[in-house]
Amino acid sequence: MILRANLYKKIVKLLKLDKPLVIFDIESTGLNLHSDKIVELAYIKIWPNSKTKKDDMLINPEMKIGREAIAVHGIRNRYIKDKPVFRDKAQEIWDVFNDSYYSGFNIMNFDLPLLRREFIRCGMDFEYSARQIIDTRELFLKMVPRTLSSTYEYYCDKDFKQWHTALIDTEVSAEILVKQLERYKECRDWEFINKIHSTEKGEPRDGTRKFYWLRGQAYFAFSKYRDRSLKDIAREDPDFLEWMLEADFSKEDKTIVEKTLNDNTDKKSLLNKIILKK
Repeated sequence: MILRANLYKKIVKLLKLDKPLVIFDIESTGLNLHSDKIVELAYIKIWPNSKTKKDDMLINPEMKIGREAIAVHGIRNRYIKDKPVFRDKAQEIWDVFNDSYYSGFNIMNFDLPLLRREFIRCGMDFEYSARQIIDTRELFLKMVPRTLSSTYEYYCDKDFKQWHTALIDTEVSAEILVKQLERYKECRDWEFINKIHSTEKGEPRDGTRKFYWLRGQAYFAFSKYRDRSLKDIAREDPDFLEWMLEADFSKEDKTIVEKTLNDNTDKKSLLNKIILKK
């Protein structure tokens, strides 16, 4: 406990907190920000005077937990059937989170939006801004460069400061590959290799982050349709997809749009419309 207390004091000192910081994590029924709900919420609240409060609560989501989610967090439907629902805990959670800074892993893209939607369902508009967020995942991605030089230093424990040529980079890449294959047994399995380079249905992964994939379907990661599936938007607003296919998006983005539309009955008429315009 003393070690933890010292850790929290160090956070206060390093960040020079002028209001509380809530470090938290959420487990949910699934990954869909629009329809899935919270089943567990744990937090540590740290005040500028180093006072702390910690809690871990199970919540009845009033819906079934997805099998994929159970495989991740192990919380089964029978564990939470007698727990309070979110609206019964909403004011308590609001009091903890209101007017604070927020930290955790990937909270910007998942935990905070999911929490906000739970509050909205209770008629409470939980507002926050980017200035209140300290996302450890975003810090990691920013501060640990994904360059050939840094990867070489990480895996091979060698500096790479010479001029880059195609052949030198190729030889360095070969050294990195050997180290990865030695370190990670899974990386010697072609099935595993194929899985991390493609989606569930074998489509190429979107490197531009315009989409993310959930249960084999592409969802928007941008625009007014963020977190909506391409399949749904093809039915509701085909003009938006038409604009994407004609606009200055990457070939990969357009391939993903077209591949998703293969399963949509409106695809033929939509593509014919585009061809006629051209």
